Amino acid sequence: MILLKNGLVADGSGERVFNADILINGDKIEKIIRKEDAQPGSGLKQAAFDNSSKNAEAPENASLQAPETYETYDISGCVVCPGFIDSHAHSELEILRHPSMPYKIMQGITSDVSGNCGVGVYPKKTEDNNLFPDILGHYADSWDWNSFSTFSSYLENKGFGMNIAFLQPHANLRLQAISGNPNRKATTREIDTMCELLDKSLRGGCVGFSGGIYYAPNIYASRDEYIALLKIVRAHNKIFSVHHRCEGTEIIPSVREILDFARESGVRLEISHLKVIGTKNQYKIDTVIKMIEDARSEGVDVSFDAYPYEYGSTSLFSLLPPDYLRLENVELRKRLRTASENRNSEEYGDLVSKMSNPEGWDSIMELCGPDNITAVILENNPSFNGKTLSECAEILRTDPYTALFKLLSEEKGAALMADVTQSQENLLKIARHPLCSFGTDALYVGEMGHPRSSSAAVHYLVQNVYRTHNLTLEEAVFKMTSLNAERFGFEKRGLIRSDYYADLVVFNPEKLKDTASLSHPFSPNEGIVHVLVNGEFALKNGALTGKCNGKLVLR
Repeated sequence: MILLKNGLVADGSGERVFNADILINGDKIEKIIRKEDAQPGSGLKQAAFDNSSKNAEAPENASLQAPETYETYDISGCVVCPGFIDSHAHSELEILRHPSMPYKIMQGITSDVSGNCGVGVYPKKTEDNNLFPDILGHYADSWDWNSFSTFSSYLENKGFGMNIAFLQPHANLRLQAISGNPNRKATTREIDTMCELLDKSLRGGCVGFSGGIYYAPNIYASRDEYIALLKIVRAHNKIFSVHHRCEGTEIIPSVREILDFARESGVRLEISHLKVIGTKNQYKIDTVIKMIEDARSEGVDVSFDAYPYEYGSTSLFSLLPPDYLRLENVELRKRLRTASENRNSEEYGDLVSKMSNPEGWDSIMELCGPDNITAVILENNPSFNGKTLSECAEILRTDPYTALFKLLSEEKGAALMADVTQSQENLLKIARHPLCSFGTDALYVGEMGHPRSSSAAVHYLVQNVYRTHNLTLEEAVFKMTSLNAERFGFEKRGLIRSDYYADLVVFNPEKLKDTASLSHPFSPNEGIVHVLVNGEFALKNGALTGKCNGKLVLR
């Protein structure tokens, strides 16, 4: 047994913190020995879900028997809370490369939901060994997962350091069901095949279905395809998480589109990483939030998640117009090479025109500008890693568009970027909304990356609770734990309760600090003392143990 003594407990409910000892027996919390109340916190002013004090652990006055038999840790001066639950992750290959998941554990994340943005690893054709390297990275070993049960068995045999749940990604259904190039409208028969595959995944334990309407090949799906798939999701009473079509200039019609999907299908909707991209568009966030609130008041079950940074990260290829992204890789690189070699060519003019004046899609180049777009990973041209597109252009002695076309024409591996997307004011406004939960959107593509992959949870607490006072500690922990557990159907997780799984984080609020940056994205956090996953220490006294005690979360 493990005894955590004298902790300040933020139990995940949003209710006021209190002092208590926590007794852990095996993989579960056996008892919470509550002491006097701590200094009053403000608790939750509003909650998207009912996690009220009627469910709170009753105070217990009985003393613990035979304390000398316990493995005891005095955590005086520290906060203990449920392990953080990441609602928006891309861990499917990282958990194979590094099963103990050190970068999640070191920030206190004990569970995540992967398969987001409509991209993932299941189902797959045997020959598809390098799916979505810009998002998921590479995995050297081959695999042949022909059913979800095979996938779950693989993970269970390998062992992994955190709890993980999976969404069924849309792109993989299209890759499996559509003959030839999947960057086109699907036939009725192909849609039926996708529905059968989705039903199989949801029956097998996937917690929902993910869409990435911003990305190829999902951007080419018809409304009929989405509604057909979402009706399958609704039949299973599971969730639809979606990176919607446009997060910039066309965000209002884009959000309207997915809200209409939810209205027509009756599906539960989770809007991924809510934000508005582009300085000129920041004023639109109030309209977007009002649309979501109005839909919820009409009975649409909608909420959203967000990561705590003004800048995002995704594939550098996503800067290109959709009609170029539908091309096969060889043809795409050929046309990019033509554009990069001749600024007077029709190809160059067509690309620049579409990227400067986009219609129905987000041109990050137009919204953010080359000064605010940084090449984080270019596998074939690593000397440009960490440089903005403007800096790349200076080195190549050309303009930013030509530099981009040249670099992408030579890229056969992963191409990852970071881009400044929103204001600090809007970031905090989104975070404090009662319908907003915590997610990281962590990408593990290579040695470089976005700080959110190693530090999002610590940054979230430091920024929202201790630096800006945007949220109380109780509110922040609620959004990072039980709100996500409730939303995705994680049983007996997300709260500190007797008979709940012992996923716990202990941190010292006076020492809590994130040090990661774009130039040092995996710099370690400070102030995280212990992390337990299903009753085992994954991090003890600030040091990783390497234990792989995670479970596959099925619903």
